[in-house]
Amino acid sequence: MGSTFVIVTIALSIILLIILTVKVKLHPFFALSISAFFFGIVSGHSIPDIIGAYSGGLGETIAGIGVVIAIGTVMGALLEHSGAAETMAETILKITGKKNADIGLAVTGYFVSIPVFCDSAFVLLSPLAKRMSKDTGTSMTTMAVALAMGLHATHMLVPPTPGPLAVAGILGANLGLVILLGMLVSIPVTLVAILAGRIFGKKYHFLPEIEEASKIIEENGGRKLPTPLMSFLPILLPIFLMLLRTVATLESSPLGRGMVYNIIDSLGQTIVALFIGLIIAFFTYKSVHPEDKEVWTFEGIFGEALKTAGQIVLIVGAGGAFATILKLSNLQEIVVSLFSGISIGIIVPYIIGAIFRTAIGSGTVGMITAASMLLPLVDVLGFNSPIGLVIAMLACAAGGFMVFHGNDDFFWVVTSTSGMKPETAYKVFPVISVFQSVTALICVIILKMIFL
Repeated sequence: MGSTFVIVTIALSIILLIILTVKVKLHPFFALSISAFFFGIVSGHSIPDIIGAYSGGLGETIAGIGVVIAIGTVMGALLEHSGAAETMAETILKITGKKNADIGLAVTGYFVSIPVFCDSAFVLLSPLAKRMSKDTGTSMTTMAVALAMGLHATHMLVPPTPGPLAVAGILGANLGLVILLGMLVSIPVTLVAILAGRIFGKKYHFLPEIEEASKIIEENGGRKLPTPLMSFLPILLPIFLMLLRTVATLESSPLGRGMVYNIIDSLGQTIVALFIGLIIAFFTYKSVHPEDKEVWTFEGIFGEALKTAGQIVLIVGAGGAFATILKLSNLQEIVVSLFSGISIGIIVPYIIGAIFRTAIGSGTVGMITAASMLLPLVDVLGFNSPIGLVIAMLACAAGGFMVFHGNDDFFWVVTSTSGMKPETAYKVFPVISVFQSVTALICVIILKMIFL
């Protein structure tokens, strides 16, 4: 199979994927599956070989990440419905104070978006943003940007959020290292959003409606919320356990190889750590809603969350299947011949993620697609070490930041919930998302220089 033919076929597969998702609005699972089969057929492979590669890639990917996504999604739903997100926001704002309310909102978004979807988190926290804007006279544009783009930062970079979790699973990256470095890269990405939000807030200054803000305060005034400890614990404890396991399993064996190591190794397993967080989140929810006897049923929060998780798992599985079918070609040899001696490893997944985020409007799909395309090239591009796989995952995510605009549901959630005019949102959020993307890329390049 000629190099030009393979490259053209891959390009056609990507174009088909974009058309199916953007124009036809086909569900990503079917769009990825059709594109994968298209590539396999046009490349000249037999239907049995394509089906075998597709089934194997789908099964292996889902087996590795499916349960984790299910647990993480249910935990996020429990925290969302219990009011834990609001407690976290209020706790952080007490520390930062009203004068730095935008920083408080951004920090809140940074933490809350790790277990809770951006859309739900912004809807939950926007009343708080409006109240802070009204009380301090700070532009609602500044508040909306700080909250939305703080949510955006960890949503793209830190598991157990589905996007980075899925990419880590596809590439086989160590989840503890992904969380650690993802949280580290998220800090400058969030800071850029805060600074940009203050600049755009002065340029597009507006305050929320007084009546609306007053109504929100009344509605939330009598609501029982969980304690800060019970709100933060479901997020922080699993992260701590996974990071502790990462430290314990280092070659230097800082914690030895005895009973302590075995306990840490067991509790720090991704599924176990997240399940512990899920149990705590469940008791947090029950402390607020003891009357809910349906929470764990098919019709309750568990059932509704798993409906969402099921779709995510299938999309991730289809992404893994696409990657497996790509391996049927001589793509690796082509990349070796084209890019031998050129250090562009990070740029490849970054560009793929950026193209798909901009075209499709989903950072998750963009990252998964980038990881699927990258997986057959891991060895060629120099990412075949544990830290290399983490850096590859972060490169996919960095590209997935760009460009945040009107084809993303979250864009309209932020615009409508904050009261921002769409024309203003179009002038603000796409630009800031580019800033975040470039900042993330610079951080990843620095990490590559340090570790690879």
